[in-house]
Amino acid sequence: MTESKKHIVIVTFNIDSDHQRTALQEIGDYVGNFLSQQPGFLGSRLHSGLDGASIVHYAEWECQADFLKAGEKARSHPSFDKLMSYKPNGLGYRLHRSFP
Repeated sequence: MTESKKHIVIVTFNIDSDHQRTALQEIGDYVGNFLSQQPGFLGSRLHSGLDGASIVHYAEWECQADFLKAGEKARSHPSFDKLMSYKPNGLGYRLHRSFP
């Protein structure tokens, strides 16, 4: 698979600084226990903002179709409503160019 075939998803969360630690734990548990188990999931990174009020989740998928299937399945996940309370904003990307 070439890099350009991968589907990249970047999700940002803007949260109250009092809740960053809790949100990181809940999002991390969701990714580790559910999302990473879905077909086509290649890997991801979870970042905490130095401002204490933001989180970024970067994920790589084999293709957009796999991501969309996982997204449909996620709507019935028990943590879905809680994660939505962190106001996620996600966009899909295709790799254009890499630099060492």
